[in-house]
Amino acid sequence: MDVISYLDEKGIKYELQGSEAILTCPNCNKNKLYVNIETLLYHCFRCETLDETNAFAKGHFSTIQRHYGDILDISPATSISTTSNQKEVNFTDLVERYHHNLLKTKTALKYLFDRGRSIESIKQFKLGYTTRYKDEWIVIPSYEDNVPKLLKLRNISKEPSNEKYIREKGSKSILFNGDVINEYENIIITEGEFDAMALIEAGFPNVVGTTGGAGTLLPEWYDKLLYVQKIIVCFDSDKVGQKAARDVWAKRLGTGRVWNLMLPDNEDIDSFLLKNSKEDFENLLNEVKQFKVDGISSLKDTLYDMYKISNEEGEEEVFKLPWDCINKLVDGGLHRSRLTVVGGVPGVGKSSYCLQICYYFAKTYDLPCLYFCLEMPKTSLAVKIIQLENDITKNEIRYGDALIYATQIEELPIYFGYDSRITPEKFFMTMEECVRRYGIELFVFDNLQLCIRSDKESDISKASKIFKQITMDLNIMGILISQPRKMNNDSNITYDILKGSSSIPADADEVLLLHRLRAQGTNTDTSFSPETYVIADKERFSGGGRRVLKMVGEKSRFDEFTKDENKEEK
Repeated sequence: MDVISYLDEKGIKYELQGSEAILTCPNCNKNKLYVNIETLLYHCFRCETLDETNAFAKGHFSTIQRHYGDILDISPATSISTTSNQKEVNFTDLVERYHHNLLKTKTALKYLFDRGRSIESIKQFKLGYTTRYKDEWIVIPSYEDNVPKLLKLRNISKEPSNEKYIREKGSKSILFNGDVINEYENIIITEGEFDAMALIEAGFPNVVGTTGGAGTLLPEWYDKLLYVQKIIVCFDSDKVGQKAARDVWAKRLGTGRVWNLMLPDNEDIDSFLLKNSKEDFENLLNEVKQFKVDGISSLKDTLYDMYKISNEEGEEEVFKLPWDCINKLVDGGLHRSRLTVVGGVPGVGKSSYCLQICYYFAKTYDLPCLYFCLEMPKTSLAVKIIQLENDITKNEIRYGDALIYATQIEELPIYFGYDSRITPEKFFMTMEECVRRYGIELFVFDNLQLCIRSDKESDISKASKIFKQITMDLNIMGILISQPRKMNNDSNITYDILKGSSSIPADADEVLLLHRLRAQGTNTDTSFSPETYVIADKERFSGGGRRVLKMVGEKSRFDEFTKDENKEEK
């Protein structure tokens, strides 16, 4: 939601002057708060004068939305039941040792000279050299508050036996040259450390380099860059670099603040500066462009977008679910900008089904996922993730081993959310912040009926439209869990059982119903049979149908039946 729409919806009075909205500051109650409607940055002249460290002195518009309770706090999966007590490592001694080794090693120096590094810059950046795992490595230190907290090793062996890059154990994921962010209003972002060094050597000190690849924007990096007025992304001109520039950096940091510097084809910064002057690069800086604002597109732009979202084979990018048989029902898997509704009676396994998708997407595709749940506490959700990671039952989990579990899943980009006061509108604004800060690509909302307790179908219709709008506006995948209005139904079900059934299918791209028959007999350990029918009762892009999965209840997951089990798909 843009600034003006938000202020109008909240009934907050403002005066519009050019690109700034002037309103009363919630902190000092003076009409001195200026919000840039393009960059979403604000500053209050009154608060800034009294205390420049005050949150309302300057910041991002999301702070104001959070102040009014419209953006909710989201927790990473590993922070639910544990707090890491690991101390950050200071690599100063190692940096000195590796740097001393480098200055005595001709092959390492030659490699750096060939890359355009001078002896002065080698000393300035304290580059180092070491041998490890039968390979030779250039050591690149990155600093935070002038302390080296990340050592990245670049393999320079002629016949390497290991990966191209590794890290020193205990390294913290920080930006290269990140300490300069607080010193400049304009920052240049490069695709790596060597590109950043090349620009700094050429006389551009306001440069930081990514240390995890072009497509990596960690939440802590986002926080540091949040208040920069202008961010110039200078990535390689290939498909990977440009996709990251637009779909990660501009999408999350804001098209109003992010500008794109296009290098000539087949060039990176290193190669460009080896052949061109500082003035040539300044000319490129003068030609930077903002990414186009979404909403209105020409046919040419639309066809370009089709190419942009395609995979290497030229087909639309699809994220397969963990069950091959289900992928056949849903157009190959999940797609961005589509809303999937998952319905079924209580206890059938809807939450486990959706959590398994989140776990699979985080594990397989490294896609950040948000599970917003109104039915279970976050610790219960974390337990299910631990079960999936370790293939164990709930009874096998020991809470005293929480720190061990944390080390197992700490790299999984899974986030949890809960707030009893949530509304679809608040969830929309929260999702905007989650996409910006965490890069969320898939959300699960569990469930619609706990959010909309009204019996009016118009209220459910309005809510389902908002959830669909979230997927469209933010270009992400969405799963909405829906409860039925009918209970204890053992017949073949359709989406008519869902509360608000006339509006939900209209907004959803697909409706998946989970159906399990009641368990028979007197001595059973479960209310339902493990055989779970997944019914695609509405499919906008494929024919739909039904398949059968096996619910492994004690491990909170669904499996496909094997050929040996000879389970027919009915």
